[in-house]
Amino acid sequence: MSSKNSFNYLFFKRLGHLFHIFLPLSRLSVNVNNHNERIYSHPLILILLILLNEAGLQFVIYYVGLIPSEFYVQLGKSPNERDFKLFRWLVIRAFAFVILNAFLKSLSTLLSSILYVKWRTRLVLYLHSLYFTQQRYYHLLHTTQQNQNRNNDDRSIIYENHTVQTTDSDSNDQESVNYISTNRPQPLVTIKPSIDNPDQRITQDADALCRTLSVIIPLVVISPFTIAFYTYRTWEITGYYGPLAIIIYFIIWTGINKLFISAVSRTIFRQNICEGTFRFLHTQIRTYNESIAFYNGGSFEHTRFDNYFLKFLAPLLYRRNIQEFFLSLSTNLFDYIGSILSYLLLAIAIFVFHFYDNLTSEELVKTISQTSFITMYLIYRFSQLNDLTDKITIIAANTHRVQTFVEYMKNIDISWAEKQSYQTNQQNEILNIKNLSYSIPNNNKHLLMNNLNLTLHQGQRLLITGDSGVGKTSLFRILHSIWPVNIHGSFSYNTSHSFLLPQRPYFTNQSLHDELSYPNVQNSITITRQTQIEYLLGEWDLSHILDCVESSVFICPEYPWQDLLSPGELQRLSFLRLILYLSSNENSRMSIIFLDEITSSLDVNMEIKMYNYLIERNLTFISIGHRETLQQYHQFQLKLYKNGRYMIENL
Repeated sequence: MSSKNSFNYLFFKRLGHLFHIFLPLSRLSVNVNNHNERIYSHPLILILLILLNEAGLQFVIYYVGLIPSEFYVQLGKSPNERDFKLFRWLVIRAFAFVILNAFLKSLSTLLSSILYVKWRTRLVLYLHSLYFTQQRYYHLLHTTQQNQNRNNDDRSIIYENHTVQTTDSDSNDQESVNYISTNRPQPLVTIKPSIDNPDQRITQDADALCRTLSVIIPLVVISPFTIAFYTYRTWEITGYYGPLAIIIYFIIWTGINKLFISAVSRTIFRQNICEGTFRFLHTQIRTYNESIAFYNGGSFEHTRFDNYFLKFLAPLLYRRNIQEFFLSLSTNLFDYIGSILSYLLLAIAIFVFHFYDNLTSEELVKTISQTSFITMYLIYRFSQLNDLTDKITIIAANTHRVQTFVEYMKNIDISWAEKQSYQTNQQNEILNIKNLSYSIPNNNKHLLMNNLNLTLHQGQRLLITGDSGVGKTSLFRILHSIWPVNIHGSFSYNTSHSFLLPQRPYFTNQSLHDELSYPNVQNSITITRQTQIEYLLGEWDLSHILDCVESSVFICPEYPWQDLLSPGELQRLSFLRLILYLSSNENSRMSIIFLDEITSSLDVNMEIKMYNYLIERNLTFISIGHRETLQQYHQFQLKLYKNGRYMIENL
């Protein structure tokens, strides 16, 4: 197992990068990730409050630690010297300090919990800002490529895509796109993606990291001050040898624990990978439960899941238990030997240096009580740091997992080439493809398209056909620049006035209003919008799905729509997205629509209704399909064959 994901210099370097997110030092960066955050709730302010609270807590603890010596004095007096008023005042002070101690400890827990929420909010928003921009979520889960850096000869993981030029095609700032092939030869080497389970890293790993860090923060921020104070007080009591012996003892044991921490953190890192994969396997059962039931595949899945757990997870769990046993043994030995060390230091002061020979027995009891508290508390502070070993293993493992995720996403090169002048298409020219050639991302020799030339004008309709796997949907991926391949040739169309309906409609568990507005999150809730949606549901024979949401388009269903509706119903609902998109004023000038087998689960009558709707509005669209009935709705057909061959014919 790689040692790079252990407790080492790389861990501190990666943790330092994350602290730039947790603790931005400029006021300008306070509201970068969370616009609702105020300066008074900044994490630095919270840490300052924690420090002040801990300082007050340590002050109280110091006096609480000295109170037993006063009880020894009061209770050890002879009957003639006893003073009940003094004893009563001592009891009142003791209760007051104990209550204040409990309050400050609880306040410390509250402040660290708030800090956890702040840190997790910042980290999650930061991860989302990377994950959901420039389609990294797609690139991360599909293909990763290694290319040569343009500035030097160092090899780095980058995402070399084709050149993209975005320009303003008219006075209304409509974004157009033109893709041209790069002139420089770019080595394309496919590597196995090294980032597992992005969802787990954003949710579970980020949560564990922030929670554990916030728990240890109160101890970490106050320890330098308390250790310095009690080191000085121990020096006064025992001389230099006392604090020196304690510090040497701590350093030696820290070195021993470091070995165990590194081993455990590597195991936790590997366990998190397997746990994420194991969870993902179970989500597949939830997604494909009906198909598995039709196959009667329960026995197969039972065996597969048991084998995975027994082969991968169980050995790691046993390994972690054994490693944590030795780590716990080392930690406990440090704690208990430390308690003996405090008495040894006191014994040296009494038997070797005779510091307390001139004291009476009563004074000696008080002095021993106070001295033992100070030396033991210094050792206790070091013991608390030593006891953080179990939390440090969690922090180390999750720091590596979160920061490697960040590094990996940043190394996906999604920066486009410098903008160049864009030649506007001829009048009514919607799509222009010139000499387009490309292959699949994983294999340059597997040619999918060879020298495609195609032009579509306003109102023209193209049907793409071919055998399964020949690359029909791949052409859509190229035209939408989500495939990391080097292309030859060029293509251009107005992306701001285009729309695509995918082969597999995407629905979650949002309200019908939000689902049909997807991906536009700006649509406001209005009665007009509600009436429009209800009318379309009735027009397209989908009114019955309102029963799933209490007849309201603004209520979320109890279960995802994918589980409630049939494939045909989902395809019809997806088509309603397009209708609503076309009905909005800003989208009334739709230039081109991409349709990827949108009627594969529908009957012929519904197919006729859908395509007639588009034809009546003189829309330009490109369809992918297998049915021969689709030909009547199109004017041209692009037939794709193996090895990049194609044929265009009139229909």
